[in-house]
This record gives sequence, structure tokens and C-alpha cells, in this order.
Amino acid sequence: MAQAVDVAPSRPFKILIIGAGFVGLSLSHALQLADIDHIVLEKHDQVVSVRGAALIIWPGVARIFDQFGFLDKILKTITPVRKEYTRWPDGSVQQVGTSLQDMSKLFQTEAILTDRETCVTHLYENLPDKSKVHTGRRLDRIEHTPTGVRVHLTDGSVEEGDIVIGADGVHSDVRSQMWDFASKHDPKAVPESDRSALFSDYGALFCTCVQQDSFGLSPVETNIILGHDATKLMFTQKGKTYWAVIFRDGHSQPPKKRPISEESAKILAQRFADLQFTETLKFRDLWENRLNYGLLNIEEGILEKWHAGRIVLVGDSACKMTSELGFGANIAIESAITLANILHRELKANPNRHFTHPNSRPSSGYVELSGQVTRMYSYQTLFSRLLVGYVSPWIQHSQFMKLAESISRAPKLDYVPVRTMNEDAEGWKLAKKGAINARGGWRMHVLLTSTVGVAIAYAVSAGFLGRT
Repeated sequence: MAQAVDVAPSRPFKILIIGAGFVGLSLSHALQLADIDHIVLEKHDQVVSVRGAALIIWPGVARIFDQFGFLDKILKTITPVRKEYTRWPDGSVQQVGTSLQDMSKLFQTEAILTDRETCVTHLYENLPDKSKVHTGRRLDRIEHTPTGVRVHLTDGSVEEGDIVIGADGVHSDVRSQMWDFASKHDPKAVPESDRSALFSDYGALFCTCVQQDSFGLSPVETNIILGHDATKLMFTQKGKTYWAVIFRDGHSQPPKKRPISEESAKILAQRFADLQFTETLKFRDLWENRLNYGLLNIEEGILEKWHAGRIVLVGDSACKMTSELGFGANIAIESAITLANILHRELKANPNRHFTHPNSRPSSGYVELSGQVTRMYSYQTLFSRLLVGYVSPWIQHSQFMKLAESISRAPKLDYVPVRTMNEDAEGWKLAKKGAINARGGWRMHVLLTSTVGVAIAYAVSAGFLGRT
């Protein structure tokens, strides 16, 4: 809950958002719809870039996009998935699934298989007022004043507001400055353990290439390929193939940025050259047709405290999970929506209220589940290998329904109507049927049945989500 003090301001309440990615742009949409003054400060010269990989937008966030007013536009850019595979390490088919298709029918909206560039483009281009987003504005330092905050930028300019929201990703400058502020002014505000809460055990090589007939893939399909110390993901959509290798790497705590160079990518390409994606398609075949690629560490972890002073964190700056779940962007956007609801509710109750601690922290359960799935898919133990390889197919329907019920509980904006989505669809009604029984064993919930690698970020009960 937001903590606040009543102050008669000399100007309207204003929020300064650092970062114009998924979270920052989603916040801007939500705040513009709430008529809350704000600006978004982005360090890069452009909001949209080709960096990033494929992602799934599930019905919960699709509903938010519907509230934003552009769901119909993004649906026109995708082709629905009709083939879903889980494969053994040698590329042979372990099972054929229908989870994405079944989920689409249940919620009467397609699960959106797209890429980061397309999603960010829609978020930016459909903003009611793009002038709220300022590019080429890099953060230098944050200064607290008696009545608000000043954000000093590297170009010498200064922006003033009431709170700063850090939506600047896993290597967050805002987070570092929040910790520095807490150390000087309120040492107990942030636990020391938060400084090492994030870590990485895995690296990832993401790539996009033009789909070739020789690949033997259908126009739109999803694949998750199990493996020893490495998981492979591969999706096709609109003439492109998106793929990744997520591999066991050295432990780093806190995580460090992985330097990107042609040499390091070449070394990995040689290492993985013979990895099978299908029975006839190898890593080398995909790599030779690459359009662009990215190399990074896969961070995990969640902070205990997401705020100090007038600084608030949201999204990856405070909560990061591994990639196989496919829920990272969804959860980050939902955390922004939760925060927007808090701000709207409190400001509506008292427009003179100046917040110090609005909090949108989700449960650590998401991160724990995500890490379990990654380790299960990369065969870290014999038990996990047996579980994902042989037990999961037998409990597919049960897992699907738990996943669907959890999606039905996803947050939406409290103050904006849903435009086109049918909230009378059977999927949304699942939220009324009561919480999933958390005592049934949450580790079993991570048995992924969808071939996109989206296990159970949401397939945990409301009771478990309340635990940290």
C-alpha cells in the first residue's frame, strides 16, 4: 500500500519515469489514461530498437493492451499458433501440444507470439501523447528535496517531480541510486541482502533469422527442446525464425553485464554448432542465416524492498527471472499496472497527497518457479529429467487449467473499461472459482505443458503468491 503525506503542492503531482521499455511505456499509457502528469526519460536516442527476442503476450496483458486501445492493431500483425512441439535433445518430438490454441479458445483472444521490437513499437506509437517520452536523456543523479525530487541528467538539464520510478531494467541506475540514498539517510530502509539478491547461473544467445524452406518448419510454430545444461527455444512467425540457446554458465552474484563481441559469439557458435533443434535442423543451419543476435546473462532474483525515499522500482529493475517461462515481460507490465492503480486510487482520494512509498512488489514465487523450470529443462538432476520428460505429459490438462485460472486473476486498470475483449469468456470466469490449493505442492506446478516453455509463472495459487 502506498504511504503518503498530505502536502499542499505548488504544482500538480508529477512522476518522473526512467526508462522507455515495456514497463516505462506501459506506465505512460496508464498514467495518461488516469490524467496523472509525468514524463518518461530514455537514455537512448530511439525508443524502438531491434534488440531483444521473441515473446508471448498472454491474455492478462492482452486485456491491458485492449484497455490501452491497440489490441486489435497488434493482433493484425500476428498469425495464430497452430503447431506446438516439445522435443528431446536430439530434436525428435516428445509431445505435440495445443496449449496456446486451447488458451485462445478459453479466453476468446489469441495468445500473441511476437518480438520485442514489434511490441515496443505498438506501445510507443499508440501513446495518446508521445511528447511525454524524452529520448537522449541519460540519468546522472537523483536529488531529494523537502517537497519532491530533482533528476539531474548528463546533458546538464534538471527535471523536478514528486517521485521517481525506475523502469530502467536489470542493470538499473535508479536502483543503485536508491540504495545509495538509503545508506546515507535510512540504512534500515533497504536490507543489505538486496545488494546480492540478483544472480545469474545461465547465459543466453538469442537470434533472429529469415525462415528458409530448408529448415523444414511451418509458418507459425513453437518449439522447446530439452537438453543437457542447455535449453533451446525456437518460434516461427511471419517469415522469421526466432531462436535461443540458454546454457549453464558460471555463477555470478550480483550479475555482471556480459560483453558482446563477434569473437565471443563465434566461440559459442562453434561450441553449439551440432546442437539439434529438430531431427534435421542444427544450430549451425540457423546461425548461418542470422539477421541479428544478442548475447547476455540470464539474471534471477527479486528484491525485498522496491522503494526508499521518493524512489520506486518496477519491472526488471527489482524482479528478474529466467527465460523459459515466457512470462518476464508480462509480469513486468502487470507490476506497472498495479502501481498505476495504487497511484490513481490515492490521488483520486486526495489530490494533494505526495507519495513516498507506493509499492508494487509481486511474490518471490514467480522467480523461484522460473528458476525451477530452467533447471528442469536443462536436466540439472535426474529427477528433473524424469519429471519434465515423462511425468509432465500425463498431467497436461491439470497444469493447463491451473495456468488458465492464474491468468484469469491478472491485474487490469481499475479505472479504464475493457474495449473489445469479452470478459464473459469462460477463461475469465475461472477467477471466481476460488484460489488454487497451494498445499498441493508448488514444485509440481512447474511442469510445463506448453511447448513455448511457458510453465507456470501463473499456475500458483493466490495463497502462494502472497508468500515471500
